[in-house]
Amino acid sequence: MSDDTRKLEILVGLYELAISRLFETVPEGGEAKRLFVEDVRQLLGSTNEVQPHSPAAQTYEALLRRLGATPPDAAGGLGVVPTPERGLPVSGSGE
Repeated sequence: MSDDTRKLEILVGLYELAISRLFETVPEGGEAKRLFVEDVRQLLGSTNEVQPHSPAAQTYEALLRRLGATPPDAAGGLGVVPTPERGLPVSGSGE
């Protein structure tokens, strides 16, 4: 695993932690989390239309697992982090 990949995994983990803490501490955090999960699901759907099972889609799925927005028996973990070499997430609606 390259140093850049390790650094990216650490940054993604920190962003996930920060997002989770914001949802826990801000007023209406539950509603903000619900909206964020909805947005990530839309990104996942758009990405799967263009790049099914891509590293970007796997990353969105992993984020949903981390947010507790998947079934309890779903596997945990960071999953695949998209990189320019492995496929970046689709921007916008994916069109």
